[in-house]
Amino acid sequence: MTFEKKFEHYLSRIERIRGQMEDFTEEATKTALIMPFFSILGYDVFDTNEFMPEFTCDVATKKGEKVDYAILKDGEPIIIIEAKRAGMKLQKQQQGQLFRYFSTNRCRIAILTNGVIYQFFSDLNVPNIMDDEPFLSFNIFEDDPSIYISSVKQFCKEEFEIKNIISKAVFQKYATVVEKTLKQDLMNPSDEIVKYFLSRPEVKTGNRITAQIIEKHRETTRQAMQKVFGVNIKEVADEREDYETDIISENNELTEMQSVQSISEKLQNVLKGLIPDFSAISEDSADYCRLHIYTSANRKIGNIKILKSDFSIQWKKTGNQELYILKSEDDIKNYI
Repeated sequence: MTFEKKFEHYLSRIERIRGQMEDFTEEATKTALIMPFFSILGYDVFDTNEFMPEFTCDVATKKGEKVDYAILKDGEPIIIIEAKRAGMKLQKQQQGQLFRYFSTNRCRIAILTNGVIYQFFSDLNVPNIMDDEPFLSFNIFEDDPSIYISSVKQFCKEEFEIKNIISKAVFQKYATVVEKTLKQDLMNPSDEIVKYFLSRPEVKTGNRITAQIIEKHRETTRQAMQKVFGVNIKEVADEREDYETDIISENNELTEMQSVQSISEKLQNVLKGLIPDFSAISEDSADYCRLHIYTSANRKIGNIKILKSDFSIQWKKTGNQELYILKSEDDIKNYI
């Protein structure tokens, strides 16, 4: 059985016990969630020569400190794991524990998990000092496995190669910085990006680009970028608490219309490639936009609802009461 198939079965099993997890102790979390996770990665979780529980990580200020698990190779830890109970929020305090353990050995991978959220850390910034931010993080219930499964697969016992993992982690970190910077610029374009567009040959007038000219074009830059990216202004606004609420209110109606229309168009483009002679009837209301999906024989196969409050996408198949939340427009491929 392939790793992807094993992981799919694992997610299905975890989903069945999802409702019980709030009452899990740390030990129950380890047994029901965490140990099976590392088992499908190919590690023998019952062999202490390979998967050592309560691994001692003495620190300078305290002896006898233990990390929950260490994955060993030739007697040396290659991964250390700090486990928390399911439902516990993973905060900087728990990262601090791993931070202390990390510098006590030559291990370059540290994992913090509550069995649902997994955070992978390394020392990309300063050798032998754990980074503040994970290079890989995912939630097994909320994130699309297709996005992170290839990254998880590289931690399989038979594929584990630290140089390759670190190399990919550097690129993942770069991608995260790009994503964060883009979100910030989509909300409030920086001087650098406004200046970049003003310097384009199609725009350049020969005049010196002053601070006043940059400020004059900032709002136009923001609206144009949001139109192209179909951005959810509320989502980005949450990350920018100091952004002026009057600007958000002023542009909310325009952005909402652009976002819903953009999502609808992307969905229909995907469906055209899946359903011969596909057709859709759009139904618009104050709270949502609904697409009724039909085949060439005028048979309705389901409907898609795009909520205007948070731009989430819901799919409901004709004859099936179950409602599916799509992670992206392309995710509709998994339900047709």
